[in-house]
Amino acid sequence: MSYVDTDTLRVALSDHFPLWTVWISRVEMADILGVFPVDNDGQRVYYNGMLMRYLTQEQQCFYLAQQLLHIRLSHFMRGRGKNRRIWKRASDAVVNLMLKEDGFQLPDDVPIYDEAADRSAEEMYAYFLEKLNDREEEKEEEEPEKTPEAKPVPGKLKQQAGKSTEGGRREIEDPGLAAAVAGLADLLEPSMQLDFDWFPGDTIRDGLIPYRFKPYPVAYAEVLLDTSASVDTDLLRAFVRGVKALLREDAVLRVGCFDTRFYGFREIHGDHDIDNLELRGAGGTNFTVAVNSFTGDAENRIIFTDGYAEMPEQRCDAVWVVYGNNRIYPKGGKVIYAKPPEEKEKHEIDFLIT
Repeated sequence: MSYVDTDTLRVALSDHFPLWTVWISRVEMADILGVFPVDNDGQRVYYNGMLMRYLTQEQQCFYLAQQLLHIRLSHFMRGRGKNRRIWKRASDAVVNLMLKEDGFQLPDDVPIYDEAADRSAEEMYAYFLEKLNDREEEKEEEEPEKTPEAKPVPGKLKQQAGKSTEGGRREIEDPGLAAAVAGLADLLEPSMQLDFDWFPGDTIRDGLIPYRFKPYPVAYAEVLLDTSASVDTDLLRAFVRGVKALLREDAVLRVGCFDTRFYGFREIHGDHDIDNLELRGAGGTNFTVAVNSFTGDAENRIIFTDGYAEMPEQRCDAVWVVYGNNRIYPKGGKVIYAKPPEEKEKHEIDFLIT
């Protein structure tokens, strides 16, 4: 089901940009659930249909127009070698103001910077860099050096590791990772449910042998952890613990590690197995090795990675959980982005599904 009527939006965009009508009719627009909520690669427009469905058609039109302007202004190429987050803010500032002045309806959380009037994206980039440096200098002058106290993270996700008697409740301290694990719940329905079959009861009442439904476990999930030295082991264990908490007690969870090699699967039954899971690896990253490591009988396939490697050529119906700021576009499957706390901005959310 598509939540965005791109044909109608192309017509509306052509009305705004009549000189681009032919180009707008041909530019590729793909529904990729892992974007925030739109993005581009310098040639194609990507949008998150699950997020865009909550917007009016005018607001959807704005977001697509935003990416069309980025492409026409070559912002993707011009931003190479720059801080990606600051460049995105700078180029968005220029484009957003242009579209507002052109009469587009902007969503409420889209920032507008009057400073972007008559400035290029490069000039806004320098402007934001200067403001960032000024704030850091002011912070150093005003705050005496001290050891920061540990503060509770708002919105911690409390997970129960199945129904194991070993651990009780365990918390995922990283809010971005916690939100991503929570988002997995919607994508792992086959692993969370049980098929049923008829089994005889074990007692006789009133001369009858009662028959009843008894759950027959069929849920099966495989998780691959990218152990190429870019993600710390505590985070990897926290992720496995969160996935285990999503599954029924009798679901089968197998976890394996990979870098440029695959190191085999191990079944996870509880916290003891997670705490003693050997996290092998530390080399580069090869996603082709990863997708070829899944067995054919797993209902759910999950890859946890930072995304820094070339995507495999073959399609794979895995759920990719990307911890960090790198965008990936795998063939097939879905993507969830887990934003590290230091990379999130106030107008960004913790995770997105693709």
